[in-house]
Amino acid sequence: MELMPLPVAELDPLSCVACQFIDAANQPIDGMDVNLTIGPTELHYVTDSEGFVPAVSLEAGDEIKVSVKTVNGDWKLVSEVKSTDSVTHARILSPKVKKPSEMKLHEGPTQSRTGAATPQEIGSVTVSRSNNGHPVQRVALECPNPENLRLDANYKYRDIILKASQRSKLSPHAITAIMNAEAAHVSIVKKIPVVDNKTGKQKTGKDGKPQFKVFKIDTGEWDALSANPKSSARGMTQFLDATWISLAVTKDTYLYERAKNEGWLTERTKSVQRGKKSVEIPYLEFRLANGTIVTASAKLGLDRILSSKKFIPKYATSNDANIQKLLDLRYIPEYAIHTAVDYGLQNLTSLKSRGVKIDGVPDGEKAKLVYLTHHLGADDAIHFINNTMSAKRAKQLLKCQVGDENANERGEEEGGDFVKAHRKWLAGFIDRRIDVFQNMCTKQGPAVRGLIDLTFAIR
Repeated sequence: MELMPLPVAELDPLSCVACQFIDAANQPIDGMDVNLTIGPTELHYVTDSEGFVPAVSLEAGDEIKVSVKTVNGDWKLVSEVKSTDSVTHARILSPKVKKPSEMKLHEGPTQSRTGAATPQEIGSVTVSRSNNGHPVQRVALECPNPENLRLDANYKYRDIILKASQRSKLSPHAITAIMNAEAAHVSIVKKIPVVDNKTGKQKTGKDGKPQFKVFKIDTGEWDALSANPKSSARGMTQFLDATWISLAVTKDTYLYERAKNEGWLTERTKSVQRGKKSVEIPYLEFRLANGTIVTASAKLGLDRILSSKKFIPKYATSNDANIQKLLDLRYIPEYAIHTAVDYGLQNLTSLKSRGVKIDGVPDGEKAKLVYLTHHLGADDAIHFINNTMSAKRAKQLLKCQVGDENANERGEEEGGDFVKAHRKWLAGFIDRRIDVFQNMCTKQGPAVRGLIDLTFAIR
């Protein structure tokens, strides 16, 4: 089993840990016997319908040894959870899945597989007989698979990821790593009883009432309906209104093709006199819901006009039905994922045009560059790669990213060198966030350099 600690919002002076058990089909394990050992104390519980056991409050330095009862009745140590100063949800994953078995005689004719199992139905069961007539039960799991791709809670988006990989020539693992870094996650709130690790009984407050802890649990699933109330960022990949429209009017993007098919975008040509010759120049026009045609002006591109307050007076809300339909495509995973990939490719092309040596860089490292450029923008990304960013700009960016007090502390740790402090923080942040091996059934492939080492190699 694999331990995946996930952060939650609520903090507490004492560490409070809730363990949840998930099977290989990404489903909670119900009714499993669990032992939590804390020092000399051993607590026994049975998982509930959501795979949880009661939460344990710990003192600093305490550690939980987690054991489960196997099908043979033996106890097996599967994980160790160290206490922290925050509320922790420990998601413990099993490589197996438990399914009821259909009893059959061990002699019979060879059978083809029966049942509703398909590659898309993780956890489904097919029943057949082997060549020698013995009954065979097969449970569909995500791994192994031909692409060596592991999506867990996001398996429902597998076909989209693979199609985006074919279009972009980026590996599905790189695309998934970018999505993991960019996408907001679906969270659930769960009220869990808290037990005393000495008695194993539920704690009570001064009023004598049983104590519970409210956990905000990150499910790991990308949130297709995510919305930032402080900006126009919407959808799984949090595109701003202006950026989304810019991608929609960029030829050969996935979003561009949808806008064309809907009749919102039309390609036209017009004759322009160049000296003594008449030249046909292509241009785009956008059809509003009332039939009005919008084109670029001498000073503003079509994307700038469509994303102006004239058409989008407030965040994510247009006064034109066609523009609104275009903006709302952000909530559809197919378009959110493909457009994120197109945007990443656009950023890589921008870096290459400015001298960055992209060719030959493994996809795992390209994913880091995509995230770097998305995080900083093309201009600051170039300065980061070339280590030419000014101290003033580095300090400004660091303060925006970690807050004034934290930024000043980091600057002091580096002897007042904010360029170094910013590079160290951002490189560490991206190296942690972008991990292509996390999305593999079997971790294999080219080594991925840390971001700082990578910047030296591609200048």
